[in-house]
Amino acid sequence: MTTTVPVLEAKDLTKRFFGALALDGASFSLAGGEIHALIGENGAGKSTFIKVLAGVYDLDGGEILLDGEPVDPRQQALPIAFVHQDLALVDDLSVGENIALVAGYPRRRGLIDWSAVMAQAKRIYGIMQVEPIDPNRLVVTLSTPEKAILGIVRALAHTPRVLVLDEPTASLPEHDAVNLFEAMRRLKAAGTSIIYVSHRLNELFGLADRVTVFRDGRHVHTAPIAETAPERLVAEMLGRAVELARQRPANVARREPVIAVEDLVVERRGPISFSASAGEILGLVGLRGGGQEAIGRCIFGAKRADAGRIHLDGRELAPDGGIAARIEAGIVLLAGDRTQESAFSGMSLTENLFVNPRLGHGTPWRLYSPAAERRRARQLLETFDVRPRNETSLIDWLSGGNQQKICMARWLEAKARVVILEEPTAGVDIGAKLSIHAMLRRAASDGAAVIVVSSDLDEVAALATRALIIDRGRVASELSGAEITMDELVARSSLGASRSTATASTERRP
Repeated sequence: MTTTVPVLEAKDLTKRFFGALALDGASFSLAGGEIHALIGENGAGKSTFIKVLAGVYDLDGGEILLDGEPVDPRQQALPIAFVHQDLALVDDLSVGENIALVAGYPRRRGLIDWSAVMAQAKRIYGIMQVEPIDPNRLVVTLSTPEKAILGIVRALAHTPRVLVLDEPTASLPEHDAVNLFEAMRRLKAAGTSIIYVSHRLNELFGLADRVTVFRDGRHVHTAPIAETAPERLVAEMLGRAVELARQRPANVARREPVIAVEDLVVERRGPISFSASAGEILGLVGLRGGGQEAIGRCIFGAKRADAGRIHLDGRELAPDGGIAARIEAGIVLLAGDRTQESAFSGMSLTENLFVNPRLGHGTPWRLYSPAAERRRARQLLETFDVRPRNETSLIDWLSGGNQQKICMARWLEAKARVVILEEPTAGVDIGAKLSIHAMLRRAASDGAAVIVVSSDLDEVAALATRALIIDRGRVASELSGAEITMDELVARSSLGASRSTATASTERRP
């Protein structure tokens, strides 16, 4: 560490939202030229802390100091740059233009100098010593890792003294993550101080100098990274010691698989192999960007695999069959973004239930009876306990939980062989959540293989008969039966980051 006075210091920060404490006397100190990791469970206060530093939120108490002097991020332009989980890139603009939105547009004779805009982009890429992307390329054409790197490059436009990275490796394959670590070390060597927020504990070792743990909006632990261990950090995050189960129970009964994937690679992540059987509820969990969502969508045909095979009841599915063919084969998916991808705003409950004629094994040209359709809709509203039970109501008029029941009824009515659900109870109340869980158990007991992709670890612990912890498209760990507890899922997800990434980052450390 190059200075005794912290470059950045937060003292006793307090922030309330409608009476609830998001930050409760939290403190944090960043030395000059260090990489300081900030970790904690969801809701620990990390995001609120970052938004306070960014001037998004004001404080109810406490102070922030820069070089020992009090500052107000809402009133002052501070030498702090942020790379949030949502990169806020403009897809329809070029790489050079996205960088210029932060760095400024060079001008010549009062007009934008486009050659200088592109040269500026190449120069700022050079700060990170990574191979520059063609600055004329539209951002929409970039891969996920390329967008992640662009987000960091853009943040460096003003040569900040402090760089805040919020889950920067969440969407990066292993190789790109290692390259990012090298770039971070170069920035540190040049004097930049870095706050590094991550849930992947293993990647902190060999990268960070110190680590701080937040829990329930409070600072609970700070230590040099060399003086702690992943298990200690998990215990600090949870507020209790965790005894990790080391192996799954023997002799777990398994039926013939309904769906099986073999050496599947999606979005450059993987390979992964696993199967799910009739009557099984399989949880796919992991940290944000672990690849579990892409795996489910690939099985459904919404994403194309880079490599690998998918078998349904022993028969290999065509890799380019698309969604319609997968639905015909008996594979369905309920998307996690209900408002954008599942519910059809402005349409009635009946129309939402029967929006896809393939679910009834018909065609778009089949003859149908509106009266019979309304009768069937009323039956489904009763079966799935949708309220109010008016089949002519617009879906917009329903609560989030009842909208989700409509979307689930659409798929479960099809009696599919494989049911894939993304975040099935996100944004619903406890009563709807219990109803939805009952629906999924009923679907499994009726012979479906149910795959739940969820970040709600309590939900997975309550539902799943088996759980796979996914990290960068691979199975990092597997739990079954009584092993599937909240503590185990938190610990395995946090510790599940690839050992090879941690090893590589350590071995390549200058």
